[in-house]
Amino acid sequence: MFSRISSSFYRTAAWRLALRSTIVFAGSSALVFFMMYSLVARAVRERSDSWLIGESETLRQVALTTPKDALYARIVGEVAELATQEFAFDSHDDDASNTVFFYENGEGPEPPLWVGPSGKEAIITSLRRLSLSGRSAVSMTVPGWRMPFRVVAADVGPGMGRIYLGLQDHAARIMLARLLLWFFLGWISMVVFGFLIAVLGMRRTLKRVDAITSAAACIGTGDLSSRVASADKPNDEIARLAHTFNTMLDRISASVNQLQTVTDAVAHDMKSPITSVRGSLEAALSTDDPNLSRELVAGVVESLDRLSEIVTASLDVAEAEAGALRLRREPSDLADLIHRVTELYAPAFNERRQTLNTLAAKPVQAMVDQRFIVRLLSNLLENELRYAGDGAQIMVILTESEGKAHIRIRDNGPGFPPELLAHVFQRFAKGAKSEGHGLGLAFVRAVALAHGGRAWVRNLDAPGGTEIVIEIPTFAANPATSPAQTPTPDRSAGPLLPEPSTDVIVTSS
Repeated sequence: MFSRISSSFYRTAAWRLALRSTIVFAGSSALVFFMMYSLVARAVRERSDSWLIGESETLRQVALTTPKDALYARIVGEVAELATQEFAFDSHDDDASNTVFFYENGEGPEPPLWVGPSGKEAIITSLRRLSLSGRSAVSMTVPGWRMPFRVVAADVGPGMGRIYLGLQDHAARIMLARLLLWFFLGWISMVVFGFLIAVLGMRRTLKRVDAITSAAACIGTGDLSSRVASADKPNDEIARLAHTFNTMLDRISASVNQLQTVTDAVAHDMKSPITSVRGSLEAALSTDDPNLSRELVAGVVESLDRLSEIVTASLDVAEAEAGALRLRREPSDLADLIHRVTELYAPAFNERRQTLNTLAAKPVQAMVDQRFIVRLLSNLLENELRYAGDGAQIMVILTESEGKAHIRIRDNGPGFPPELLAHVFQRFAKGAKSEGHGLGLAFVRAVALAHGGRAWVRNLDAPGGTEIVIEIPTFAANPATSPAQTPTPDRSAGPLLPEPSTDVIVTSS
């Protein structure tokens, strides 16, 4: 079991990332510890060298000022012995003691003077092979001694020989060894502790990433209900990733649900026309009357046109709401487009004894796809023809303000039912007495959104009726930054039908 846990642990990225960071940390901390140790060792050596240089100068002065008589060796030896006792030597076998020697190789009749540990022959032999110059200390290795000596030499005077002072600092060596041991133990502890902290921290972080991976894997199985747990207020990159991922899943789920709704609604709306087409074709095949057969085939063609219209409108609305509607934008005068469409529909309004007024005298330039804007206006006017009622007054008004064009369609008809008003722009939303498929206003809003604009509707309080507003950015605005949500419209609207003016371009009655 432990081997399985270890194997699964080694397959994770947490320990690899932690190992790499720990190696970098271990190398950098080892370098810092080595530099600290080197500084301490250098300071200890400089302390010993300073003592050696100072004491050698003192002994040199004593040697110069002491008369060369029978008491010379005794006086210089006692001074040297006092100097060596400052470092308290006993023997080179005691690791806790320091070893100091003094040697004067007199060049006169006086014999050499030695103050120090036993076994001076090896030390003196090493001194004779040592090349010393100036007042600096050097290291000298002596056979039989584990540690080198730091040695300094001073010339007493012409013809008076030279004095040597050496030091083997055992206390400093032990102190440096202990310091090195503590540095090593501290370094090991820091590296192990840092590795554990890095592993735990990275495992906790990567678990959050793994949760996102698991949620993404559920998409392939068709489960869109899973979400990644995230904080209410994202405070790091992974929390923001989880929040963005959940938002993406919400959008995907909404799109799938919307697609399913559209599919069900289209299938339901197409079922009756398809049944009617099949029945008409069977009747046309079974009759011998050519006139009746032609009438049935003509009815089939009309039904197929309606089916094509439903499919085309559904696809256009779906593409527009998904931001995938392919637009061919070109500079266009919205006033000119409104004039052309209203003139085309004027005879139809005359047949229904409806009055259509157009207030769009001032050119308004915008980058739009004229095909979709014409279809948008056609859907709005056909909606007025069907539901405004006989004798209704309809006005199409075009205004421009703050880089946005507003196309307002007002009527004094019965208005939208209250239960329909909140979702009038949704696909397949229609009233109980509606004769259409519920795609006209959905297409209107989708086209407005695709152009970077928006659309909203409201029932007028007085004198009654409905107002539909389409907002489209003009050249002064950036369509990509225009809001897409439906705002709360301004209730301080003017009269439904303004007084006649020279701006009324098209009038049909």
